[in-house]
Amino acid sequence: MYQYSTQLSRHQQSVLSIIERVCSCVSVVASGIVIATFVSSTEFRKPINRLIFYASWGNLLSNVATLIAESSLQGHSRGALCQFQGFMIQWFMPADSLWALAMAYNVYLAFFKHYDTRRLGMLEWKYVLFCYGVPFIPAFVYLFLSSESRGRVYGDSVLWCWVSLRWDFLQIAVFYGPVWFIVLLILAIYIRVGATIWRQRRELRKIVRPAFGHAADTTVLGDVDLHGTAQPVPLDSFQRHSNRERSPASTSASSQRIISPEVWFTQNHAGPRNASPSTAVSLSSRISPATSTTLSHHNYDLGQSGASTSPASEVYYKYAVLFFAALIITWVPSSANRVYALAASNHYVFGLSCASSFALPLQGFWNSLIYITVSWQAIVTWFRHVGARARRTSNATLRPLKYPLRRLSRG
Repeated sequence: MYQYSTQLSRHQQSVLSIIERVCSCVSVVASGIVIATFVSSTEFRKPINRLIFYASWGNLLSNVATLIAESSLQGHSRGALCQFQGFMIQWFMPADSLWALAMAYNVYLAFFKHYDTRRLGMLEWKYVLFCYGVPFIPAFVYLFLSSESRGRVYGDSVLWCWVSLRWDFLQIAVFYGPVWFIVLLILAIYIRVGATIWRQRRELRKIVRPAFGHAADTTVLGDVDLHGTAQPVPLDSFQRHSNRERSPASTSASSQRIISPEVWFTQNHAGPRNASPSTAVSLSSRISPATSTTLSHHNYDLGQSGASTSPASEVYYKYAVLFFAALIITWVPSSANRVYALAASNHYVFGLSCASSFALPLQGFWNSLIYITVSWQAIVTWFRHVGARARRTSNATLRPLKYPLRRLSRG
């Protein structure tokens, strides 16, 4: 017979329940903002925002379960409410890590397989099936799995109703283990991409500095700073610009020409005023084909050829790494809590349990922060538009009341 002791008092469990519900409410509001703004305006529908939008639905549904908190454990802990809560947590909570993997895979395709936004967009339906279909399988099977010694899978799991302590090996094998495997896989992808960016920036500095001397400190070629700093280019413009600039007749020439005398004088970016066109042309002959595609003017595809980088793909990489950081913040406290409980024969520490009940329900909140960072200008514009519409509506409502008031004042 299995005996488990959590060493948490009734008061401590009540505190955990309050933390879970407060954080869940914050996350629900944040996910609602993401969904509402994405649906209401096309300005928010950037490639990385699209994946956050899809992930927000899973965050919202997992918060439905975390809002229940310990209420499902009161009375009969194997009842329908308990089974529903455990099913929702097992299905939607690990899906967030799979969406982080989808973002990392997009970064890989952009940098090393030269995918543009159109081709990445064609993968989104596959991502939806993968991220929500894979965790659905064990969540559904657990509803029917039981044994005489352990009982049903979904039961008392300290913080809420989930995989019970009698089935604790499933928590590691089917939940925490796969999540941390995904985390390590994402980390490997980002390390490789980061090394590629660093190596190409170093190559760029070696090529550009001898050609322009000290003036290179303030020179910009196209949309890439000579120090290799990517300018923030909206990802929605990748395919639009690439289709306009890359005609069949000019595709082969664009990989060889870095900047022509005409482009040198017509660009609106700052540059050395004493640099001659011949200097710019001579620079193109010293840059390798892999680097030349990086400096190709107004070419905003996510990836160009081989492992070359572009400003927009580096921006996408930066925000995808932020999503990965949110994943780490979410899963480290709960994983540490679970590992300690296993090592201590399921004796839980109140402090680690508080950290876990705080971090897990906030998945949607962390993702919304990244969404807001990516779309800050669009959010400001959206609020101005909503405010202007509200003022017009109020003025239209108050206008018919002005004339009776004037007559009363005259009388």
